[in-house]
Amino acid sequence: MVKQLLLFIALTLRHNKKQTFILKSSIMKKFLLLIIISLTCIVITNANPLPVPPPMIGVSEIGFDSDGNWLIELGYKNLYDSYNDADSIFICSSTGRAKLKNLKFDDFAGIMLVRNDSLLTNLDINPAGDSIQIEYYYFYEKLVYEPLVFGNYRNATLMCPKTEQSIASYFVFDSMNIYNSSSKSSNVYSIDKSPTFGVENDSTGMCGTLNGKIYDLDGHLLTNSIHNFSTHGLFNFQPFSDGSYSVRAFSLKNKISQIYYSEGYNIFTAHILPIEYNMMPDSVITLDIHIQKITAVDEIKSNPISVFKVSPNPVKNLVFNYEIFIPVKSSTSYFELISPTGQRIGLFPITENTGNINLPANTTNGIYTLRLFVNNKKYGTSKIIVAGK
Repeated sequence: MVKQLLLFIALTLRHNKKQTFILKSSIMKKFLLLIIISLTCIVITNANPLPVPPPMIGVSEIGFDSDGNWLIELGYKNLYDSYNDADSIFICSSTGRAKLKNLKFDDFAGIMLVRNDSLLTNLDINPAGDSIQIEYYYFYEKLVYEPLVFGNYRNATLMCPKTEQSIASYFVFDSMNIYNSSSKSSNVYSIDKSPTFGVENDSTGMCGTLNGKIYDLDGHLLTNSIHNFSTHGLFNFQPFSDGSYSVRAFSLKNKISQIYYSEGYNIFTAHILPIEYNMMPDSVITLDIHIQKITAVDEIKSNPISVFKVSPNPVKNLVFNYEIFIPVKSSTSYFELISPTGQRIGLFPITENTGNINLPANTTNGIYTLRLFVNNKKYGTSKIIVAGK
């Protein structure tokens, strides 16, 4: 293409000379500059093409009629006719493997319905339980999507769908975002009481509700939390101000031992006391969440502002005022002060909801931990800064 463009330029200049047409020097320079820029863009584009995400093909939905005949809805993404196509697609079950007769992708993302007559050979899928996997080839490279395992097949987390139900996926095939190549691990298969074969799935009919209370590392309710949590099988959620939570949960048998939360652009893990449940559409299951360990430096704990506050902070002249928002009239109510090195500096008995605390004269500057105890039970924690005497 570059050679042809240069030849065109030469012939044009030659023709212009024969016609005694004289271009002004400034115009000629601009014309040549434009040609050089165009040639540079062509060379750079051909040498460094934009990366194309690999295709992704998997089971979007599966169901059975009363005779046990199956119907599969394939979801595909990042597929472009004659540019980024899959070379072939196979559907695999525990007893066989069959190739699709015809491949037709209408857009970069979409769905297609597959029955036994869509395959070159018949494929048996056991409605009582099976493992289904999609295998496809892209530039002669074999790619596979995570298997859908259900019913009485080993390690299944999904019940057999009834005749009026299906098993459906919600997260992976997002046709609205061309550049989002979602991780296969984010996919969730769920019992769906309202099948939508031939239409892209939403979460209608796929979820129940998981609710309860969530407790911090000290066993206290996680009140006034600012964190959003997420994990496999649940939508993202944030606890209510009183430490309770309620979240939509996909209909599957699930075991959760860790949840994730974000602080800025960082994602951290919170290990919890394992919980297990078997959710069905529209069911409500109550389970409390107990945080056991976290990976972040900052602790996930109840917001101490809801229990007490200190002023001024930073503390000056070794004196600060406090205000407590829960009843404290008790013979065993006190503040405990912990040094930056983890040592107890002192206990300060309290009898009223407001007052002041005088720190020991030898208290040095630094960041301290102040803990509130009522009836010997810890109710809140805050950081205070001692900044001067």
